[in-house]
Amino acid sequence: MQNTDLLLIRVSKGLVYGPINEEYASFSPCILTGLLDSFVESKGFKVSIIDLEVDRFSKDELRSQILNLKPKWVGVLATGVNVSASTQSMPAVIDLYKNVLSSLEVNSFVYGGHPTVLPQRTLDETSAEVVVVGEGYESVCNLLSSSNPSDFFNIKGLAFYHYETKQFIKTESVELIDVNLLPQINWKKMHPKKYRAHNWHCFGDALDKRSPYGVIWTSIGCAYPCEFCCINNLYEKRVFRFRDMQSVVAEIDVLVNEFGVRNLRIYDELFIMKHPRIEEFCDLLAERNYDLNIWCYARVDSVEPNILKKLKKIGVNWIGYGFEAGDNEFALKDINKKLRKTLTYSNSDVVQMTREAGINMIGHAILGLYEDDEDSIRQNMAFLKKHKFEWNNIYPAFAYPGTPFYKRYIESGIVEEPENWDIYSLYGYDCKPLPTRHLTSEQVLRLRDQLVVEYYSDPSVRQYMTEKFGSKTLDHLDKMFAIKLPRKILGD
Repeated sequence: MQNTDLLLIRVSKGLVYGPINEEYASFSPCILTGLLDSFVESKGFKVSIIDLEVDRFSKDELRSQILNLKPKWVGVLATGVNVSASTQSMPAVIDLYKNVLSSLEVNSFVYGGHPTVLPQRTLDETSAEVVVVGEGYESVCNLLSSSNPSDFFNIKGLAFYHYETKQFIKTESVELIDVNLLPQINWKKMHPKKYRAHNWHCFGDALDKRSPYGVIWTSIGCAYPCEFCCINNLYEKRVFRFRDMQSVVAEIDVLVNEFGVRNLRIYDELFIMKHPRIEEFCDLLAERNYDLNIWCYARVDSVEPNILKKLKKIGVNWIGYGFEAGDNEFALKDINKKLRKTLTYSNSDVVQMTREAGINMIGHAILGLYEDDEDSIRQNMAFLKKHKFEWNNIYPAFAYPGTPFYKRYIESGIVEEPENWDIYSLYGYDCKPLPTRHLTSEQVLRLRDQLVVEYYSDPSVRQYMTEKFGSKTLDHLDKMFAIKLPRKILGD
């Protein structure tokens, strides 16, 4: 028998990705899991990790693992590498409590952005003793040092039901930590060989070389006020905190030299910006001459040609741009996506200079904003098709808890508070996006699914993809898009 102070369990996204999960989806190490683990261990506690994304235990096997470890606390993580992952993971969190933890005598807490903004409902939907509200590093350590429920009142950053009166209690929030005090992730506990990159990240000859896979972070949060985005839920306010680039590159050294990582994701919601720290990052990596395949996020108003060329030289081969509504300025205003008042480059300029730098692009689009009708949605897709982005993440609109979107749609009566969280699963059976002024949720989802397939069926797109990546990649895409996504609201 082993004894551990804290067992962190990250649930699987299998329910989120539905039938495409096994062969096509990525399995990414979770930065928040790794940071929480390393911080708590730095304070002298023993921590174990079970990542159900890659540790494919049955429910009985998972029970046995927990009993064997004899943890003082179990921390269930409603987190992931995408900002929307917290809400999307809640069905799996609830299932874990219902079918595993409820049968065990173990103290547990739930952690993540979704539980932070809906702590009482999270307690009601699980049998957890506590929700950790906010970033949680010190809160978790104080929880591990506690001896009984009466201690909870004196720990900042917790939500719970009073052990006698059953009254809901939420303690004072914790001040955010200096991110440069966070220890480096222990990659031996989240070994990169267990994970694999997105399929598009490895288009071409590397499709069968998606592992090992690493994720690195250089900043936390985002300074922009986009109303659909829930990135700052975990931090309880809009923040943008930067990590020292020497520390970032030292961690990349570990991933490359100790674990053989080539495929690397930069976790930041906004990495590329007109800032000296990006120049420093490029200079530090250029000295090492690693053969990396990196992807990251940028905004169309945060890039310029010289930095794109420098990024390409160090292995940034993919950039995800949040075009959201293409060139539709009205839609961008509706979601409060504020671009710089004086743009140096248009969307088309950014596409051209990114291509000239030799970098592939992931176009991010939201179909089904409130003023959208079928024509405007098709115009948005026409923008993507015009520029032939090498990959597209095409989402219907969702209102995530904690966002202005969520508050606005519910208070205006456009939608009701969700009865369950399965509706946020883009590729899942229960997916139900927001309606628009002109279209029902069913119409939005049907159109979205149809237009995604149409994009990669377009002869000009297919020719471009074949010329760029070869016939093997096109065959891979054909097999993936041949998989029909069953949809409840579409009558499947």
